[in-house]
Amino acid sequence: MAEPTVELQRLLDERDARGATRVMPVPTRVPASKFKDYVVGFDETISALARPMPERPYRQTRLGTLFHQWVEERSGLTGRAASIDDALWDTDDGEEWADPAAQTDDDARDLGVLREKFERSEWAILKPIEVETEVDFPLVLDENEPPHIMICKLDAVYRRNGRIEIVDWKTGKAPRTPAERTDRMLQLALYRLAYHRRHGVPLDEIDVALFYVPDELVLRDEGAMGERELIARWRAARKP
Repeated sequence: MAEPTVELQRLLDERDARGATRVMPVPTRVPASKFKDYVVGFDETISALARPMPERPYRQTRLGTLFHQWVEERSGLTGRAASIDDALWDTDDGEEWADPAAQTDDDARDLGVLREKFERSEWAILKPIEVETEVDFPLVLDENEPPHIMICKLDAVYRRNGRIEIVDWKTGKAPRTPAERTDRMLQLALYRLAYHRRHGVPLDEIDVALFYVPDELVLRDEGAMGERELIARWRAARKP
């Protein structure tokens, strides 16, 4: 049998590498902010877990952390975030925790702009009932595996007109396409389910919203996915 060419061998190696990522199990604990990464690109996400690359905190990350801290302090409430899972939380899509002590003059200026925009928002005059609250709950994503634990960090929860509203503050880029918007809503669907599981509030009495502060853009999900739809999206992403 003839030996494969160098180029063919490289393609075969890449195919084998992709197949190898399938055998790596999904971590038991899945941050809600990462759920969409699995759904949008399951193999890529698993591959990144298998070969993690060190990430340096960057300026946008730090600014997001500073803004979240300011909103929490402004509320007068204390978040329930002291747990071993703190490092898994995100201030924004793809952004890891950053040390606010490294604040620069540029950070202070940009934070001031975000604060002004928040003060113009519909939530400026409202008092949240919870801030920075972690809610974990089990979800059976695959019938052949034990439940995975969804880690949900709720930025703010309000009671409005007899309903519950969960809001996630975003300081990053807003979705550009309808598909991106749908993917971002996966996180909110998990938050809605988490609150329902924790407090017993009917799902149809829980509203969810993303507030992209830099753009002063509010995205609401009036028809948030239910548990079956979330599981279906996950399983579809895992199919070879």
